[in-house]
Amino acid sequence: MNSLKRKSGYMAAILLAACLPQSALAVSQYSGSVDFTYFITANNRNANGDMQFLSITDFLAVNPSVESGSSSYSSGYQEFSGLGVLHTLSFASQDSIAIGVSISEYFSDLKIEFSNNSTNLDDIYDISIEFNYMLTAQSTGTFADADVFFFYSNENFDLDELVIAHASSETNSFDHIANSSSFSFVLAAGEVENIYFQSAVMGQLEATVVPIPTAIWLFVSGMVGLVGLRSKQLGTSMN
Repeated sequence: MNSLKRKSGYMAAILLAACLPQSALAVSQYSGSVDFTYFITANNRNANGDMQFLSITDFLAVNPSVESGSSSYSSGYQEFSGLGVLHTLSFASQDSIAIGVSISEYFSDLKIEFSNNSTNLDDIYDISIEFNYMLTAQSTGTFADADVFFFYSNENFDLDELVIAHASSETNSFDHIANSSSFSFVLAAGEVENIYFQSAVMGQLEATVVPIPTAIWLFVSGMVGLVGLRSKQLGTSMN
């Protein structure tokens, strides 16, 4: 009977060791996003004029430049609907892999065009755009790298700024940047001005098979030894 108990104890420990995998998959993942809001105000210097000749048109293009089979993106934008109205743009992408290599790049381009269509030289518009932006980058896993870009400029680069949030599983796994800015310009009769807001999220992932730590196997070996010792002690006490 004691022999049977000892054999059962050994078998249980051996089965425990056999059930432990030799290695495990380490998931690598990243996420990045840009959240942007703006509103525009304007006035006509011509006391006898109005705003009817000021035309404001927006154009949004989203381009998945490099896309992996596992990556995805989302984009939302409230089209321009009037002066003094708060408008929002959100852009994000993410990816996650259990093994292998993955690269993804997504771009968003917003162009706002201002036109003074008046033929009266007295119709001069003072225009101001105020905006807020928030960039977030996050990465975890064996190797994960995320870069989030936000770039804004005008036609003549009087307005010119590049903001970058970076996250890496090897250094800082999270980065967050929030700021606000404004830009004012004058639009004379017959003139056109363009302002550009460009966003990009890029991610690189690598996931490999990770060996089970040696400490786990030492634990199992200890369990087998304890089972054997306990069985031997029981056998001695029974005798």
